[in-house]
Amino acid sequence: MTTPPDQVLPARTAVAAPPVAGPPSAAAAPAPRLAWIDNLRIWLTALVVLHHAAFTYAPFPAWPYREPDHGPGGDLLLLFGVLNQMWFMSAFFFVSGLFVPGSYERKGARRFVVDRLWRLGLPLLLVVVALRPLVDGQRYQAARDAAAAGTELSPAAFYLETARPIWMWFVEVLLIMCVVYAAWRTARARRASAEPHAAGARSHGRAPGTPGPVTPEPGASSAVPGAWTVVALGAGLVVVTYLWRIVVPSGTYWPVAGLPTPDHLPLYVAFFVLGTLALRRGRLAALTPRAGWIGAGAAVAGALVQLAVIAAPEASGGGTWQSFVVAAGLVPTAIGTTVAALALFRSRFARQGALLRFLSAHTYAVYVVHGLVLVAIGRLLAPLDAPGPAKFVLLAVAALPVCWAVAWAVRSIPGAKRVF
Repeated sequence: MTTPPDQVLPARTAVAAPPVAGPPSAAAAPAPRLAWIDNLRIWLTALVVLHHAAFTYAPFPAWPYREPDHGPGGDLLLLFGVLNQMWFMSAFFFVSGLFVPGSYERKGARRFVVDRLWRLGLPLLLVVVALRPLVDGQRYQAARDAAAAGTELSPAAFYLETARPIWMWFVEVLLIMCVVYAAWRTARARRASAEPHAAGARSHGRAPGTPGPVTPEPGASSAVPGAWTVVALGAGLVVVTYLWRIVVPSGTYWPVAGLPTPDHLPLYVAFFVLGTLALRRGRLAALTPRAGWIGAGAAVAGALVQLAVIAAPEASGGGTWQSFVVAAGLVPTAIGTTVAALALFRSRFARQGALLRFLSAHTYAVYVVHGLVLVAIGRLLAPLDAPGPAKFVLLAVAALPVCWAVAWAVRSIPGAKRVF
């Protein structure tokens, strides 16, 4: 799922003391966008559309509109969804975090939070309040059928009882992360201002809270993490994920928050944090083709480890050895696939023409509207008697261009580009 980050890379990066949580700094002026990141976001957004299209015909209740099991082909679609879930949302949080520091420094804490409430909170509210009833008709009918004899489930009662963000859970979690980030940066700046001597020493005589001396664009080899650093980070994340799933096993659903995969939260938080650090500390310099191949190998190995035990009931959590094996496979899969994707797009897809610029400009709007498009086209295809994979292909081929067309129409509304 994609996000609306202020995706700009400072040509030179501030270091040392944090900027003040006030007016934006001239040193944080935006620079041209990174085309390869935009291209990666296009691909990830299309993958989200395909992921949810697959669950229309897969034997798993993970989408508002579903059709009955279409035979063995449905299992293939389920496998496609499982493989996606191993990494792609973590990658979205990483990409979303990349440009958060620059946005915060240009806007200051208050404007940054207001901007995030506007660009993330408003579409979230739109889906929860207005679009959700349009895609929940099948669930409403199922709830009525399951009601006890002689009772009636009113649409209003169902509407209030089932309020949830559906596919917008990602935006909901990202909004919380951004607010927490702003609070942390503000507290950090205030501590620096309260300790003028320490701050002065760190900033080499500058006033507390002002930007530090600029350095060249990140990329120095000394800033690239070593292999043991990556291994240690991955091992720590495996342990945290394993312990977290003792309390929050796979399959847990948080009804009010609407988070479908809370068992993945340690990964989401870690990848967002890593994203906020990646540009400032030169981590993207490690994204060589060799690193991409290593990441791909780790991802394949991790996925195979997970698939070996993931179907066992004990693999969902609770402190079992199967749960540890899944965690030990999940982390290298998420890290490896993300590294491979970043390296691939950085080396092979670093340019944009008019078409890719159009697609990238509309990715966030596509994410907001894609659920409504998928359900509408899925219902149109319902009378067609065909295997699940065949209907998935038809749905995907139709939905992808329609999603971008609807996104273009939405962004053509006066003022809509401020949000989307």
